[in-house]
Amino acid sequence: MSATIPREHEPTALDDGVTASTGAARGVARREPVLEIDHFSVDYGVGENMVRAVSDVTLRLERSRVLGIAGESGSGKSTLVYAMTRLLRSPGLISGGEVTLHVTDEAGTVTPVNLVSATESELRKVRWSHVSIVLQSALSALNPVLRIGREFDEVLKTHRRHLTKAQRRARAVELLRMVGLNEDRLDRYPHELSGGQRQRVMIAVALALDPELVIMDEPTTALDVVTQREIISELGALRAQFGFAMIFITHDLSLLVELADEIAVMYAGSIVERAGARELYEAPRHPYTLGLLHSFPPLHGERRELTGIPGTPPDLADPPTGCSFAPRCAFAMDRCANDKPSLVEVGDTGRSVACWLFDDASGSRVPVALSRVPSRAATTKGET
Repeated sequence: MSATIPREHEPTALDDGVTASTGAARGVARREPVLEIDHFSVDYGVGENMVRAVSDVTLRLERSRVLGIAGESGSGKSTLVYAMTRLLRSPGLISGGEVTLHVTDEAGTVTPVNLVSATESELRKVRWSHVSIVLQSALSALNPVLRIGREFDEVLKTHRRHLTKAQRRARAVELLRMVGLNEDRLDRYPHELSGGQRQRVMIAVALALDPELVIMDEPTTALDVVTQREIISELGALRAQFGFAMIFITHDLSLLVELADEIAVMYAGSIVERAGARELYEAPRHPYTLGLLHSFPPLHGERRELTGIPGTPPDLADPPTGCSFAPRCAFAMDRCANDKPSLVEVGDTGRSVACWLFDDASGSRVPVALSRVPSRAATTKGET
């Protein structure tokens, strides 16, 4: 049974009535969880036609931290976040597990809310005020017949009813300036903005109510490299200023190394590796993670040949037995074709890997490419 949602916090009023950030009031420095996902599974369809898109995922995100979720298209990244926020459309359905969001009011009282069993009324109070989402395609997410200012006005009018029209306008101007846009963009339609400007608008809307958790679903996919870098830098600065936690979804691991504290790598609906961001980037342990790193050019350092990952992701309607990555893995053993590895801790750094290469009982020798030791700086950054 879900807990009662605490009363919406009344934001601090500035001289002009614009809402101020409440990040400090919510205790962002505490290393308490803001989100806990426990053995969470999601299916598409039922009966014989059922496809398991997310399988037994367990994750924990602490306040003011950034969790990156990486993987190819179809790996279950977006399905995971849409299902856990109850935004997944039919025929998608939650088939198991729990998702707990720890919401905090202005007084600092933390109340756990089970998002899986929460009512629609409870979910409306949580969404945007405590957890918000920046969708992958800003052009599709923004209403094409509404000016940008109306997008902000609708959100603020719905959730901050005490604000006047002038105060809502002032808040919208403040939010746009936070993401590097001028006030005149409020009078434009979405098609009159560039891709980067539209994405900045979506980020500003997501931050309008000072949420504790912001979910970014591949927000830079359709943007050029320069704009990607600018938005990643701005997100880092905004997180440092307001202290919200973040889930950043992408297929490009190189984007996460500078932004995320931890990275979870998904393949065929399951988490196959989780580690500190720089530790994982410098010394991957799972063959799939290694393949992802060799599929994109690095943002820094020397140029290297891109080798990619051979083959295609498995058909989840007819998944292979054993390890789902085995048909594409250069290090696959006989055991991989029959037995599915579990996600287990490797070493003493809190890293988890689902691969038989790291099973002590198998007696297998770990390839050099998967046994590199990360630098001390990387290990320190990856501590959890």
